[in-house]
Amino acid sequence: MVTSTTLPTVPLAHDVGGTGPLLLAVHGMTEDRHFWDRVPLATHFRTVRVDLRGHGDSPRVAPYDPLTLAGDVHKLVRDLGLDERPLVVGHSYGAVVATAYAARFPVRGVVNVDQTLDVSPLPASTARAVRGPGFEEFLASAFARMYGQLDPAVAADLGARRKVRQDVLLGAWAPLLDLDPGELTAFMERVMAIRQPTPYLSVHGLPVADDYPAWLRGRMAGAVVESAPIATHYPHLADPAWFVGRLIAFDDAHSR
Repeated sequence: MVTSTTLPTVPLAHDVGGTGPLLLAVHGMTEDRHFWDRVPLATHFRTVRVDLRGHGDSPRVAPYDPLTLAGDVHKLVRDLGLDERPLVVGHSYGAVVATAYAARFPVRGVVNVDQTLDVSPLPASTARAVRGPGFEEFLASAFARMYGQLDPAVAADLGARRKVRQDVLLGAWAPLLDLDPGELTAFMERVMAIRQPTPYLSVHGLPVADDYPAWLRGRMAGAVVESAPIATHYPHLADPAWFVGRLIAFDDAHSR
């Protein structure tokens, strides 16, 4: 099994800062909540930053599928006594978790930072690399290709702080590694099963296919796909002021 939405949740390491509308910040694979440090989210939002299970200071307990991780985040929100519907912002794999959160729980909106949801099973060569002893070198090379126009000093800092845990990676990527194309499509439909009209912004620093905006709208009505001003997998770190301004504009436009 690659997913389970009924297993117990785990307590998440987190921090809360700022005042204003509630925002949940969800980091990407191999990262933690401090990878948002350069982004001044708390200047406008009451911001809850989490370490997903298997990351940072949170427990390293399987499974690591996005629906289970979304359940962990929602349990934290309830434990904090936060009744307001959040704006959920996720980067990379965190954007898959953010999307799964909106499929299960009420939200004000979702902001997906550079994560396509139109996925295919991983090629056999990639599967061998991530399952083998050289997985750290393989991932380091993959991340280096995604930095793009990101400031080299920022990229070097990310690389130095990144923690690659093979069991967590394999658990998160299990759908891409273990499912056939039809099963993977069904899995992603569960992740994207947002039952009510929900504002959804997908911001991409790296190129997406020309037909991706139409593909996404066909699954989530009203979804908006935009290109970030700087070509990188980390547009929120390349220009944090622009990014926060875009979040504020998106949230304000859908909160009237």
